[in-house]
Amino acid sequence: MRRRYTASMTVPDTSSKSSAAVLARSVLLAAVLVGLLAGVAVVVASMVHNPGIEGAPGGLAGGVVLALVIMGAGAWGAMSLRREPAAPGPEIAGGEAIELELKGVLDELEAARLEIVQKINARAMWRVPLCAAAGVAMLVASVFRDDPPDIVEMIGLVVVPGFAGYLWASRDLSTRYARLYKDKVLPRLAATFGALSYRSAVMPDLARLKAECVFRKFDASDADDEIFGMYRSLPINIVELTLTHGTGKNKQTTFDGLMVTLDLPRHTGAVTAVVSDAGALGNFADRQKVQHRARVRLEDPVFEKIYEVYGTDQVASRALLNPAFMERLLALGALADFDRPQVLCDGRVLQIAMPKKLDKNLFEPPSFSKPAATRAALVQLKKDIACVLKAADGVIDLDHRFEVRG
Repeated sequence: MRRRYTASMTVPDTSSKSSAAVLARSVLLAAVLVGLLAGVAVVVASMVHNPGIEGAPGGLAGGVVLALVIMGAGAWGAMSLRREPAAPGPEIAGGEAIELELKGVLDELEAARLEIVQKINARAMWRVPLCAAAGVAMLVASVFRDDPPDIVEMIGLVVVPGFAGYLWASRDLSTRYARLYKDKVLPRLAATFGALSYRSAVMPDLARLKAECVFRKFDASDADDEIFGMYRSLPINIVELTLTHGTGKNKQTTFDGLMVTLDLPRHTGAVTAVVSDAGALGNFADRQKVQHRARVRLEDPVFEKIYEVYGTDQVASRALLNPAFMERLLALGALADFDRPQVLCDGRVLQIAMPKKLDKNLFEPPSFSKPAATRAALVQLKKDIACVLKAADGVIDLDHRFEVRG
């Protein structure tokens, strides 16, 4: 049986290839220069440290090895940059359709990306050698110590500063490109799911959430991305939120996940907080902090074991936390991507804090080193939006009375 093969006609991305070639040549040239400089420095330092013929062989051997390693690393990096991208595979099915749909936007982003790459290359041409030279100076100084560095430490003293120089050249431009990519692409992807859009997140008001012990411990907050609009007939905001406590080595992430906020079609008549059980001492501390509310006793023993529920009106809080609501809230905590949620309902505003199970940022655009129309990245961005909306579905489904159906 003969197999029939078809191939689509594509126009080579010459601008992207040219940019990659320039960057590859820059990396290779910088590696050669740094390698030679480091090798010569090791030889000179060795001969100064051990004058005469004794220092020459060891210094020469060490210098040659160090230079070859640095040049080899540069050659490997240059070849990686010149390598052709892999053909689209099954894991990025649907990427071509997204690329065609967003062609105008992606073309605009690609032009911006190439301009940014040129600026990074121009910076890297002097910043990488400068930082590597500083590393060589440290290397020369270290040779005169009582315990001189071995070959691995020598490589580190040069390579690490050189890498820091590249970060210095690229970091702010890379961040600017990532922001531009999100602002151009994500609103259009979000709109494919309904009357939704995307923006750089507006930090939600966390004061009430902290006062009600939904978030017990944090002193710094960061909101990165936000999906907002109308979803299933309800106004909705979904923010990717990170909360931390402490600084330096004592810094801890106390929440990393989504904050889903819904404006309900009806007023619940109470403030109700559903927070994770903190043990006898933790629960006692919560009750001392918040005196205006009372504990709400529920009949579900499983729910009572996992959560503590507080409210300003016992009847209204129990009406909200009907058996179906509790069952679905427990199911929401069993989603593949999210951990046990916590709830604050203040009148007609419902907020659900959903911690992520995996330490992974959502809505990450492709690197500036990849074409704007990288299909795998486009598909992943759309999957991230679908994942967030799946969490929103779970929130809305907590109680069928939340949703206003046309």
